[in-house]
Amino acid sequence: MPAALRIFPEAALPMWNAHPWHQDIADFALPDKALLSLRSAFVSASCFLGPEQARGGVYDSRGDYVPASRHLRRVRDLTASNPPSKRFSGDLPRLSGRYLYLGWFFNHYGHFILESLGRAWALQECGEIDGYIMHLHAANGSPAPYLLEFFDLLAIPRDKVIFADQDLAVEELLLPSQQAVLSRGISKETLALYRQLGERAAREKENAFGSKLYVSRRFLPPDQRGASNEKALEVRFEAQGYKVVHPQFMNVKAQLAMFSDARKLAGLEGSGLHNVLFAREPEVVWMLGSRNHLADAITQAELDKYRDCETELHLQDAPEFSCLHPRITPFVIDVQEDEKDVCLSGLKAAPYDRFRWLSTLAMQLQRKKCLHGEGSAHLTSEEKSLLDTLPVSPDGEMVKAEALSTDQELADFLSVEQHFIKEDYASAVEQMAAYLDKYDNHAAFLQRYAELLTKAQRHKEALKIAGRAEQLDPDNPALALLIARLLVALDRKPAAIEELEDLIRAFPRCHAAGILLAEVLAQTDRFREAADLLGAVISDSPNQKGMLARLTWYLFRCGDHEAAREAAHAALEHMPANPFSFAHLARIHLALNEPEVAMTWVERAIERSPGKQELRQLRSRIVSRLDQS
Repeated sequence: MPAALRIFPEAALPMWNAHPWHQDIADFALPDKALLSLRSAFVSASCFLGPEQARGGVYDSRGDYVPASRHLRRVRDLTASNPPSKRFSGDLPRLSGRYLYLGWFFNHYGHFILESLGRAWALQECGEIDGYIMHLHAANGSPAPYLLEFFDLLAIPRDKVIFADQDLAVEELLLPSQQAVLSRGISKETLALYRQLGERAAREKENAFGSKLYVSRRFLPPDQRGASNEKALEVRFEAQGYKVVHPQFMNVKAQLAMFSDARKLAGLEGSGLHNVLFAREPEVVWMLGSRNHLADAITQAELDKYRDCETELHLQDAPEFSCLHPRITPFVIDVQEDEKDVCLSGLKAAPYDRFRWLSTLAMQLQRKKCLHGEGSAHLTSEEKSLLDTLPVSPDGEMVKAEALSTDQELADFLSVEQHFIKEDYASAVEQMAAYLDKYDNHAAFLQRYAELLTKAQRHKEALKIAGRAEQLDPDNPALALLIARLLVALDRKPAAIEELEDLIRAFPRCHAAGILLAEVLAQTDRFREAADLLGAVISDSPNQKGMLARLTWYLFRCGDHEAAREAAHAALEHMPANPFSFAHLARIHLALNEPEVAMTWVERAIERSPGKQELRQLRSRIVSRLDQS
């Protein structure tokens, strides 16, 4: 074991050493560094075939596949389905001039930084070019807008990037070899590029985070691997002078600027810690992983080694299921008393933490449609009993606590959620309140209690409890959103706006906050601000295109009819069955003094919602306008 790598407990060392990836990495050789020039080349269209498969590549003037364009990932060729030769149509779009091929654009942040930059070393050596070509690996067919900031840091004009969504003919194509292969190797030129990107970002952004960062996964979606009680670990590291950060809510430039100054990183295994690549002078990465999933930890240890940075890896047992990949299996941090690390020593999960973990695990298992108990390991009999009961459905029978488990708290928390799912909020609140004294300093418990009070329409009490939780967990966007909603419910909109503006300043990419703030602004007749804010959210995330119909309404109400019409058509393109957009278009065209067109749209709206009286009233207004013309 290299001196720069320390593994705890030491009993896990043989398991680590026996992992086959070590030999795979040792045997792997990066492709030779090369920059090919191809005259009259072809680029075939991108085709997403799955998380580990894609089609799209570079072909020479004869239509023969150029192997240097294949995309290597671990031991696989992501583009193995590319045909060895291809006949291209004679009427393809033709790009005149010199273009640089930059490989595959991955929409996942971790894959982008470890794979999509693998050919960018050539930017320093290609000379004058006319544009850049990339293939796109994205199920929705659109590049993630926030990742486009990398082009700015690379001094690549965004309008010169062409994503190959169709076959292309290129007068001259420069094809660099791939110099970063996921979990296998990175060239010295690519390593230098990572550091340069961090330094460029740091010159543009003021960094107030310091040199010790805890990279949290606490607010990632529940279908991504995480720990239900990570907050307890964050508190331990904060006591050691670390700043807890949530990179997914930050812009790319702000992230890279922050990591550029980092010397010590800590957190759960995952792509957040991969940002060590952008640090100027990293010293140590502290990582918590699990024994049943060493792959990410091995990748991280290799990245740390590239940066001459120490790795301290702590491993713990985690549940195993035959139907769940360890990469997505949630766990709870529960460390033995003999753990000597100051940030882990004596860290034990509270019963409510265990309940939250098992609830998330049950959701994962239900999504995979597999038996809860099958293949499970490292679970107590009480946990298995609870897991077999979760999640409950509105049609399910209430499970009697005494029949469920000998652990009374787990049984009571299950009963709370059973009442909740049956919309018996009063009983859920009453049962949860019995544990309020015990969990008065547990932010996640208080947050859930506040949510139950909100459902029970006890908004003042909910706000008080949520405020207490926010004191314990001040950088929790979900809590801030809950408080803002409660302020709106209590008709305290100015305070809600202030809460949301503070949240967005702290977490610029917290889209839920932007959507809610736009809604509250609209409620106070500030439609222009609402439209600008919601438009920015949609532009930043294609996943928010469902908000286009609402954006249409905001634009219409602020009098920007042309922009409203564009938004309405975009909404229909995204959701052709969306009934609101038809009505919006009728109102827009009526406002534009085009009653004939408005009549067409309102008739289509009535066809879809014949029972809506407001649509018939709108139709009457249009008829009156037609009679006047």
